[in-house]
Amino acid sequence: MKPTSPKIFWQTFITATILLSGLAIYQTVQRVAELEITLWRSKWILLVGLFALNIFAGAFVLRQLSSDRASFLTEKLVAIPQSRLNPLAGFVLLAFGFSLVWVVRLFFFGNILPQIAPIFWVFLWASLLQAFGLKLLTGKDWSVLFAVIVLVQGVVYQTFGHLTIVSAYPFSIGYSEAGRHYYASLFFAKSLYGTELALPFLHPTRYFLMSLPFLVDGLPLWVHRLWQSLLWIGLTAASSVFLIRRLNLKGWMRFALTAWAFVYFFQGAVYYHLQVCVILILAGVSTKHPWRSLLFIVLASLWAGASRVNWFPVPAMLAIAIYLLETPLEGKGWRYWLTPFLWGVCGLAAAFAAQFAYIAISGNADARNFGSSFTSDLIWSRLLPNETFPMGILLGIAIVSAPLIFAFIQMIRGRLSHLHLLRWLALASLLFVLFAGGMIVSVKIGGGADLHNMDAFLVMLALIVTTFIGGQVAGERGANPVWGLSHWSVTVAAFLVPLGFALPQIGFFQSYDSNLVEADIRMLQTSAKEAQGEILLVTERQLLIFDELKNIPLVPEYEQMELMEMAMSGNRDYLEKFYSDLQGHRFAIIIAEEQKFTLQKQGAFIEENNAWVRFIGTPILCAYKPVETLSSTNIQIFIPRENNADCKDPFLK
Repeated sequence: MKPTSPKIFWQTFITATILLSGLAIYQTVQRVAELEITLWRSKWILLVGLFALNIFAGAFVLRQLSSDRASFLTEKLVAIPQSRLNPLAGFVLLAFGFSLVWVVRLFFFGNILPQIAPIFWVFLWASLLQAFGLKLLTGKDWSVLFAVIVLVQGVVYQTFGHLTIVSAYPFSIGYSEAGRHYYASLFFAKSLYGTELALPFLHPTRYFLMSLPFLVDGLPLWVHRLWQSLLWIGLTAASSVFLIRRLNLKGWMRFALTAWAFVYFFQGAVYYHLQVCVILILAGVSTKHPWRSLLFIVLASLWAGASRVNWFPVPAMLAIAIYLLETPLEGKGWRYWLTPFLWGVCGLAAAFAAQFAYIAISGNADARNFGSSFTSDLIWSRLLPNETFPMGILLGIAIVSAPLIFAFIQMIRGRLSHLHLLRWLALASLLFVLFAGGMIVSVKIGGGADLHNMDAFLVMLALIVTTFIGGQVAGERGANPVWGLSHWSVTVAAFLVPLGFALPQIGFFQSYDSNLVEADIRMLQTSAKEAQGEILLVTERQLLIFDELKNIPLVPEYEQMELMEMAMSGNRDYLEKFYSDLQGHRFAIIIAEEQKFTLQKQGAFIEENNAWVRFIGTPILCAYKPVETLSSTNIQIFIPRENNADCKDPFLK
């Protein structure tokens, strides 16, 4: 990062507030219109006026900063008079600026204005107040203080956001949370259910990590939720530390880049069970120790093989990137490529071996379930802005990666000769392969709602760019070359963009009406006690795991996430067995979310919802009818119909 003059700092800050003001006006007006509020007669007109004032006043200030008096004006802001009141004023500004964002987000904007630009605008000005407070306390440069304030808050927001799920609420928080706890429990099925059950075929390493609290009998649901939050926070923090530890950085830059990596990884996000692969590679791979590196590549690849198909090659690719960055090619010829070739072959072999071994021991009768994603539809429209992901995958990944790419271009400009052309091409190929792979996975039905399928690309990009920033890239001729520095405006963008993903994490902890919840559980318990036959919990199986519902034998088939996967992949053999059980009224009671006959015509996840209605919801309603709806959630109790409805075959278009 180039040394930043006060003038450049203020120009960058004011420009950022002007851009955000324009976007905030657009989002505020759009939101008010959606809520059918008359803007001119509401309090929101004052907010829009404040944004407009920022644009005009900011333009005036920018003009003044471009004049001959700019240096005089900025020097005045740099020179803070010494006073015994400075420490007190500094702490007050820090506390006020930090609190302002939370108060406005939670109590002023609330659910009325959840859009990101308005609260981001508040965040920028509040961060400036905090930077001023730190300046009164330390006297350091504006740019350093502002960067530290921004990144610390990003870490706080992401940490807090992942802790808000910690709750004793017995029902599912979100669509798939109940399923995640159920699949985690399968690793301890013998002790929990009295029988061995097949292990999960989706994301087994994630559920294995989630299962560890089951080692202690009787821990309540809120402890398991806390554990998952700590997995998110702890493993992301560990990968951030190991990434920056590789670099020759000290002081505030080391701290700042570690904090940046933490909030950067959450932009995808890079899921915590996949961070294990990243940690193993960053901790163990070294060009000075090739055999130790090979061991860590194999370990990381074994973990990847039991995690996700698209991550099979990723550990080896990350290791190869480290080799390319830290090892000169000149004079080695074809022998240079032996190490990355060996690492790549061994990594892939280990990943496939782990996958086949897990399939063999998992107890799943149909191994085709592990390949369900290969038969899923591709929804190419999700690359562009859509209702499921308003930014779209292409625009989203462009926004997230652009600051790093521009910083990289500025660092290598005029210095391409420091690395052999083949090294440049190999690094570019690694990025391209992971980018293309992430694109394809993102457009599969069930994906595309965020950037988490671009995770491997984001990790690779961060690894390459931070290695250049830290001066750890080996040149072709002796000592590591000196690379260029990125402009302050690019650095600010790299720090601020992850905050767009962190700010929405500000929210309240989960709350619920305990009386309603207790009444709902009593209703479920009574219905189960009166039932004559098997009881299928399509969802909410954590009620059995954590003993909220008692004396109900588990029916392991047809869990909600499993049904969704089979509906999206069109697994005919699986679904026809499900239909046979429904039509034969195998279950005395089905406990599931509210079901619908009608297909969704617009809105988020339209393809997924319609696949569910077609292959799951309609067949359930054809054979079963809802008789009770819980008060605290959208769960219903279904019983068999006296006569099955005459419904269309789901497999007929």
